[in-house]
Amino acid sequence: MYTQRIIHFPAVGKGPDLRAALEERNNDANAAAPHSLSSRMFSLEPAFVHSIRFDNLAAIETYQGRNPGPAFQATGVKINQCLSRERATELHETLVPAQVAGTPKYSLRITHFPAPGKGPELRGLLEERVSKTVRGRLGAGLSTQVAPPDGPAFVVTQLFSGMAGMDEARAANQEDPSFQAWAKKVAALAARPPQQEMLRILAPFPAR
Repeated sequence: MYTQRIIHFPAVGKGPDLRAALEERNNDANAAAPHSLSSRMFSLEPAFVHSIRFDNLAAIETYQGRNPGPAFQATGVKINQCLSRERATELHETLVPAQVAGTPKYSLRITHFPAPGKGPELRGLLEERVSKTVRGRLGAGLSTQVAPPDGPAFVVTQLFSGMAGMDEARAANQEDPSFQAWAKKVAALAARPPQQEMLRILAPFPAR
């Protein structure tokens, strides 16, 4: 499975209008492919993230080649009028799908960059961790970016029902000696420190 992330940057004062247009796009396009919408939290620049799921790369080509119709195009015009600059687009391949127990409202994405030759070993450690049950966490998944501009990267996505769940998960990790040992192993395999992105999920993916 693949997920395309389209990152939209609102112009000053256009955040509410952009959100409304993206929610409209989200609802209209769910029939063609599953969509979700999130907003960045505590970031240097506000942004909305539209995510689209596909079973394979051929499905992406089919989606892009379809005739979306006038309503879809009209929504696109609304979106373009609210942007401060061009969108950024990423493609990720799912390595371990998240097994979610509940409805996620927040996510924390942690991007790890393996040192040369350490990708398989780092992937193994990350797969081990996302499969664990962690107090306060609804679930977690692992993906890898396709054609990354900054070199290979693995992304751990943790899902939560609320920010209180993040508190619980952070406390659970601090109290868990095995997590501290695991974190040291991960750091030893990394080319540079991980990047983190916290998001509020405005519209989750529809149930499959």
